[in-house]
Amino acid sequence: MTDISCLLAGLAQLSTPVILLILWRKTNARILPAFAAFAVCIPVFMIAGFIRMGFSHDNPWIYYWQQGLLYGIFEEGAKFLMFRFLLESYDNRKDAVTYGIGHASYESLGAGLSCLGLIGAENVHPAIFWINLWGAIEGAAFAIGATVLIFYGIQMGKSKKILPVVILLHTILNASKGIFIESFAIVFCTLLTVAVCYVAYRCYQNLWDELEIE
Repeated sequence: MTDISCLLAGLAQLSTPVILLILWRKTNARILPAFAAFAVCIPVFMIAGFIRMGFSHDNPWIYYWQQGLLYGIFEEGAKFLMFRFLLESYDNRKDAVTYGIGHASYESLGAGLSCLGLIGAENVHPAIFWINLWGAIEGAAFAIGATVLIFYGIQMGKSKKILPVVILLHTILNASKGIFIESFAIVFCTLLTVAVCYVAYRCYQNLWDELEIE
């Protein structure tokens, strides 16, 4: 039963962003931003992971806050740089959602493979499937919401205000998953992600979308 849970957990992580991308593609959204996001995540996570290796584990609170800030700056900063300088022609609001899904797919790939690697192992968390199903959905939702906010900031000339806020929210989300007990972290992160997605949805609605009008 444990091996089946690990298998299902891995499949949940691996399939969630793929399903989202397939469904989102049906809105005639362009697909390239998803591949661009996945590609840029490779060096971003490698460099951030290398830097994280130098963090001290003596104080868990400091460690998780450092880690959260590190990945907040690298991940959200990379999104800003991509849309500001490399994906300038991808100025449709749908492109932001596509990019967010691509970003989430990279994170889910690592988590999914980790779950599959636990097949046959002992002391596996009994709720591994449910935790990873939640993680896949919550992770994709936050990645999409944060990307839309950054995209909105660029399009509306408000990046100086929005980008730091998104980095801070990313930091809080990441740090809380390590600092707080599991049940509280799940509730807190879910509420935070819902709030981010709601604001992102309002911003998405306010964006002028020429391709839709055409």
